[in-house]
Amino acid sequence: MMPIFLGLLGSLVIGTSDFFARYVARRNHAATTAATGLIFATSAAVLVASFGPGRFLGADYLFGCASGVASGCALGLLYRGLAVSSVAVVSPIVAVLLGAIPMFWEVITGASLTAGVLSGVLVALFGLLVTTFDPALGDRVKQGVILGFASGLCFGIGLVFMAQTTVEGGLWPVVGQRSTALIILIGFCTVRGLPRLVRGHALRFSAAAGILGSVGVLCYTAGFQRGSVTAVAVAASVFPIPTAVLAATFDNDSLRWWQIVGIGLVVTGIGLIARG
Repeated sequence: MMPIFLGLLGSLVIGTSDFFARYVARRNHAATTAATGLIFATSAAVLVASFGPGRFLGADYLFGCASGVASGCALGLLYRGLAVSSVAVVSPIVAVLLGAIPMFWEVITGASLTAGVLSGVLVALFGLLVTTFDPALGDRVKQGVILGFASGLCFGIGLVFMAQTTVEGGLWPVVGQRSTALIILIGFCTVRGLPRLVRGHALRFSAAAGILGSVGVLCYTAGFQRGSVTAVAVAASVFPIPTAVLAATFDNDSLRWWQIVGIGLVVTGIGLIARG
């Protein structure tokens, strides 16, 4: 139960992070938004890892760096998708791939899934699609699908790398992930001549998004180190739900009846996975 709880807690925090990041990305370039958030994210990760359990292990740190390459690309693509398309297009694709790719990896490497776990995965992923469905998508679908698929693929690969870390390595892999992603995005902004830092009022939202994002990844990593990759990955993939609820509460986005049904399906699916 603890790994699933950590995955769900991470999703709650990541979903809140994305809510803040969406505000910033609407007013700044996606790469600038991601890079600024990662400055705060890396600082938070170093602080937590320094006082947290475990010790620095080179192999685990390198897995974190490899995850950072994928995650840096994923964040830039995600924020770009949210800026030019719709959350209803991008988020479900990202969420499904984020949950499915680690599951496929676990199966390929020899793990077996019980009927209960597999049923829970399918119900939860279907619930995610229902939750983020929006019939009024317009001509933004194509860009959103492409960016969402690319972002979800990168996020899924990043989680697979993080799942290779050990409890003994503590939370230092998250430092490797966040710092590597930061270097990639700062480099991209420099090459493209983009601002490397969000300015003004939006900076506080970037700080909140970055710190919360790091806390979320810390939760995911701790979950992967202690339990089933599939269970944690599916729990991790429900991050669009907190974003949708916050948007409905503070941005006057309406939470439609099918989204409430979708949330119920996700909760049911997570329950099936927990029972195993």
